[in-house]
Amino acid sequence: MALEDVLPTLILLGLLYAVYRWLAGPSTPPDPFGNVRRDMVEAVTSAFPNEPLNNVVYSLTRTRSAQTTSEMILERGSLPDPPANFLVPDHLRPPVSVPHTSAAARDTEAPVPQKATSLIDRYGLGARLEADSAASSSKWEATREGREADLRARKERMILEARRRMLEKQQKSATSSAASSPAPSATAVPPASVPVEKSE
Repeated sequence: MALEDVLPTLILLGLLYAVYRWLAGPSTPPDPFGNVRRDMVEAVTSAFPNEPLNNVVYSLTRTRSAQTTSEMILERGSLPDPPANFLVPDHLRPPVSVPHTSAAARDTEAPVPQKATSLIDRYGLGARLEADSAASSSKWEATREGREADLRARKERMILEARRRMLEKQQKSATSSAASSPAPSATAVPPASVPVEKSE
């Protein structure tokens, strides 16, 4: 068989295969929530309760990893907002527990404390400022409690590391500004001498 006969046959087979794949392909678009599980959502929301659920689920649909989403929160401070038409499916929402409190108990509740002004105050890391943090394990824990503790410890380490870097940066800028300011002149004028009268 000559090469002139083989080449058109291969092209025809390739086109037939492409048409078959196109016709036999899925008729519906893939589910964006396919690889997102409720335990992933709960792991992130339990470690970061202030982060909105929509933001967490949207980030998980993009990263497919609770660990990556948690690291994004730690690095950026929050997650990007989802599009306006983004809806969280019911199977990913955590179960809602309604607390049963009486009206008298609600009246005697303590006032809500004001928000902390810094991450150190918010997460109560003042005691760990001077302590060296232990090396983190890079494996993903099997239990939910282990994952929560691991994520909480990572968050604390990252906050303390960011504070240390910020203090070093401030110290460097202070020393560089002190070095760039003009030093006092070495040829200072001596004070004028005052004649002293001799007493007789």
